[in-house]
Amino acid sequence: MILMRSSPFRRGMRSHARLSVGLALLMMISAQSGVFMDVKAPSEELSDLQIMESSVRSVNLVDVPAWKINDAWSYDGYLDVGAFVASSGVSSNVQYLEGTLTQTVSDIGWCDVNNDGEIDWDLDLMCYKVEGTAFYEAEDVSLDGNNGDLRVYMDTEEWISVSDLSVFREVATFDIDFITTIWFITINTPIADLTVTNDYVPTLEGYDFPLSVGEVWETDYTVETDYSGTSDYVTFPSDSTSSNTTSWEVVSQGYPGTFYNGCSQSYNITNYDDNGDETGYKWYCPAIRGDIRTSYSVAGLGIQAEHELTTYQAASRPKQITIEVEHPLSPLDFEISTWINVTSQGQPISDENVRFRYEIAAYDRWINGGSGTALQHNLTTASNGSAFLTFNTGHLPDGTTTQGELGSHGIIVWASGTNPANLIIGASTVTIDPEVHAIDLISRSEGVTVERTRGNRTVTLDNNIGFNAIPDDQLTFSVPVLNRGLSNSPVTTLLVGAPDGSTSSTEIPSLSSLEEMRVDVVWTVPENQPSGDISLTFTVDPNEEISADGNRSNNEGSFTLFIGRLPTAYLSIVLDSLTMSEVSFNGLSSYDPDGGETTCEFTVEKLNGENWISTEEDCVQEYTWDDDGVFLVSLTITDDESDQDYAEAYITILNRPPEVEIGVDQSSVPVLSSVTFDVEESGDMDTLNQEAPIDIQWHLPCDEGQVGLRCTVTPESEGPFTMGVTVMDDDGATADDTLTIDVTNIAPTNPQAEIWSGPNRLVPQMLGENARYTVNEGDALIFRGWADDSANDLGGLQHHWSPDAELQPGLIISSTGYQSEFGHIYDTSGQHLATLQVVDDDGASTETLIMQFLVSNVAPSISPIAPLLPVAEDELVQLSIQVSDTLGDLPNLISCFDLDPSVNSDSEGNATDDCDIESQHLAHAWSDATTAPDHIVFHVTDDNGESARILISIDVNNVNPDARASTSDYTPMEGDVIVLSANGTTDSQFDMEHMIYIWDLDIGKDSNGDGDPANDVDREGRWIEVSFSSEGTRTIQMTAFDEGAGSSITLVIQVKKEPFSFGVLMADYGIYIGLFGLIVILVAVLIQRMRPPEVVVEATVTGNVSRRRGKRVSMDDAFDDPDYDPFNAEKRKRGPKKDIGESVVDEAPRIPEPMVPEEPEKMDGELADAFKELTGESVQEEVEEEFAPRTDAASVDGALNDKDIEGLFDD
Repeated sequence: MILMRSSPFRRGMRSHARLSVGLALLMMISAQSGVFMDVKAPSEELSDLQIMESSVRSVNLVDVPAWKINDAWSYDGYLDVGAFVASSGVSSNVQYLEGTLTQTVSDIGWCDVNNDGEIDWDLDLMCYKVEGTAFYEAEDVSLDGNNGDLRVYMDTEEWISVSDLSVFREVATFDIDFITTIWFITINTPIADLTVTNDYVPTLEGYDFPLSVGEVWETDYTVETDYSGTSDYVTFPSDSTSSNTTSWEVVSQGYPGTFYNGCSQSYNITNYDDNGDETGYKWYCPAIRGDIRTSYSVAGLGIQAEHELTTYQAASRPKQITIEVEHPLSPLDFEISTWINVTSQGQPISDENVRFRYEIAAYDRWINGGSGTALQHNLTTASNGSAFLTFNTGHLPDGTTTQGELGSHGIIVWASGTNPANLIIGASTVTIDPEVHAIDLISRSEGVTVERTRGNRTVTLDNNIGFNAIPDDQLTFSVPVLNRGLSNSPVTTLLVGAPDGSTSSTEIPSLSSLEEMRVDVVWTVPENQPSGDISLTFTVDPNEEISADGNRSNNEGSFTLFIGRLPTAYLSIVLDSLTMSEVSFNGLSSYDPDGGETTCEFTVEKLNGENWISTEEDCVQEYTWDDDGVFLVSLTITDDESDQDYAEAYITILNRPPEVEIGVDQSSVPVLSSVTFDVEESGDMDTLNQEAPIDIQWHLPCDEGQVGLRCTVTPESEGPFTMGVTVMDDDGATADDTLTIDVTNIAPTNPQAEIWSGPNRLVPQMLGENARYTVNEGDALIFRGWADDSANDLGGLQHHWSPDAELQPGLIISSTGYQSEFGHIYDTSGQHLATLQVVDDDGASTETLIMQFLVSNVAPSISPIAPLLPVAEDELVQLSIQVSDTLGDLPNLISCFDLDPSVNSDSEGNATDDCDIESQHLAHAWSDATTAPDHIVFHVTDDNGESARILISIDVNNVNPDARASTSDYTPMEGDVIVLSANGTTDSQFDMEHMIYIWDLDIGKDSNGDGDPANDVDREGRWIEVSFSSEGTRTIQMTAFDEGAGSSITLVIQVKKEPFSFGVLMADYGIYIGLFGLIVILVAVLIQRMRPPEVVVEATVTGNVSRRRGKRVSMDDAFDDPDYDPFNAEKRKRGPKKDIGESVVDEAPRIPEPMVPEEPEKMDGELADAFKELTGESVQEEVEEEFAPRTDAASVDGALNDKDIEGLFDD
């Protein structure tokens, strides 16, 4: 891709036209430009020795690349148009246009050199068509007073020769728009739609393949430029034809300053105009077949274009074509052999039709009017994928002038095919040299490149920078050795002479024709290195061992470089000066230690912030500032080696201040009264604006405004009052004047108050002097008061409050300050009065401000309580209630619990306002779930009779009794009387007093015949006596019933069989014997008709009730049936209950046979004591009297009380 070169630019256009067309021309020449970056190129040194070390690098020919359709290069870049816009006459602040550029190979065809509209293969050139798109934008810029965005769209077409990448034609189309936004409406103003076409004769050769550092070539060409398009703002220049001369030089090889894979060794090709001035450069990278970075300026326009590669996208190349030329360097009219190789992924392709083209004769016919035609052959590859031919290189020059050669001509080979997108091209170059030798080793002095590392910055030296260094610089010399012969050179050596006189040699391998070898030499300049030129010498084949070298005059080369010192800059300038005075400053004390000439460049900061730059040979400069300020003056000293030093200083430009004097019409005024001050005299000696020499500004706000000749103010403080004024001249200098008057005191006025309750300000029901507020008892009120007075009195005002003037006249709250604030609470309801009086430090006071307060009582409230959990009978219910009221009412609150809301226990009010317990805390239990209430009431009453109440639900649940049972003997004999007791059964106190005990004496037998043997009611009572007449196991169940379902417990009794005895006989037949005895007694009574003697047994007094007398009591009866009473005729008739198989002790006294009884079994101690307490007799006495008749008995109710029985079983 070859860029456009500079062309004439017609003057006389309007400013918009100049700007637009200048941008168009710039972007045409910057089609492959790249952004400059100060990146340090890595050194190629192979050793870090201080004196010298050498290494070698083999460099292959950098030949012409072969492109393919869809090869694409993308760039980021910018256009620097600041200098151009400044000189164009357009009022704009635009500096840079940033954007992107993409170029793509879109076609491969023919350049119609004779412009006849037909393709002539023998005359026309084979060309690439490269299409590009670009977009550049500058946002938020000003253009002739309008703010907006400047946008440039560009489409390009370039026709580039396949043989050498020279440019035949360029076409660029531009769309330039200015975008503005007004009230959210976007306005697009087209500046220009422009198409520019450049045709070059001959083609513009920006590369001279093969590339080699130090090579220089020059081209004389003619360019025809055509303009077309439309614009309402731009007058396009006329079409033109001009002749130009341009030269190029490969100045260095190395890092291009932009990283891209494979491009660390790129070639810097610098472009010069016909005056030898540099116009731009590009870095060619063989790995991407194009430029990685470009920079160009448009001569005379002040526009700079910078671009750098972002991506390279190579098209797919399933086939590759390479060209092997027997001798890439050829003498005149030399017949050389050429091999054309076609491969696919490294494998040869046979029977491939290819075309060979050598078109230098066609070029000569087009440019020089020769008679030759392009040489073209059709070939087919053999089985090894190669095709062979020989051709004559000829004797024709190319379009450039290059030292040491007649011309370099491209060879083109392409594979035949119908689809252009698949067209595969191979290219190579043959250089024609009339003075060629078989072997010609050259030490190319012009090809030496030098990298200088100073600190952490590495640069490649060139003519612009200068080939120089200072002590401690590290220099890397890249020395090329070239074989410019036809044959391969033998292995030899290169001898390098260092600047300090030492030498070093390295081996140079065999080099083919035009192959180059580079040797890197690293040298660090010693600190004590004298100033002056140093030389690096290098000689190939120093011992002249290669006899076939046809030209030994070029075997030795040298490179000269100057070692100097940095210059020292001293700037002499005064620290300050007055406006309009000429200030002289100089750098005469600056010097160059190495004795060279220095150049002084001064940079002066102007009033508008821009810089004024001047170069002075005598190093003396003068400058005058018209206004005051602080300005920067810089001095740059540059020596002959382009080394620089800098010095700078700030100078303060002083201004002459203006003058002012003020007056007033009275010497004193009361505070808060107005007074007027006037400017009596004013002026500025060095003003530049006589119509308005000064600006006046009073120090305080004025009724007329703060700027003006007069100021009326109202003093707000007593005492001295000072008014000041400041005047400023047109240079910003100021002057002040002040005047003081006396301000007298006034009494405070307009007392005001606000009442706040929390964050809310209360609004009175009545406005005016006697404001009335309605508040609640206990409200925390904030009283705020203030009054008007002069500013100096406000802070010392005394505020005297009486918040309850009628009821508490002695309560006075005082404070000092502009505003008073205090808190107060009214504890009682009714009307209250508050007053405020404000007094200043002179004793003057306001009128008394009176406020009324209607205080309403606040009823007490009860905090919510959590629901109570259900409780059991006799379980303590504990409850604490939180009540709230005003602080004044809290101590007098009456809190009550009504434990039975269904009953009006105090016969006052209603049933729910009783005060059963006066407290906020409750601890109470209910013994009977059936009579317990389902809720209670808590109520609280304040001293005004207002109350609050809540209902508290309670749930008292019945608890089944915990049944317990025991017996006096678990293994009795048949007929033995045992005691069954339910003692130990527990329940609530109330349920224990009303407990019913049911005994089923054998749950294995169904006594009541209902089919369920376990629910019989054989006996009732807490204690019973039973005996069993037959042996066996008895399972006895006792069930205790409260108002609930009851609880049961079982006892297992093992009844033993009793051995035969009289006692047993009596037990079995005693009833009959008794009946017989009774009949005998009755007969006796009837016979004798006499009353029997009365026997009375005194019963123990229990519970203050005497036992009944004269009655016999059977223990069996008492325990078998608690309801049985032998002293009651009715109950006695029923008699005790009897069970099946159970023998109940007879009512009649037992009359035992007069016989000695067997030794009775003894009871254990506890049961014997219980028996004695139950019967009143000891066990021993009962044994002794076992067969004595029992004549006395007492009822259970009379003989035993509850405590006796409980004590019996508790023990």
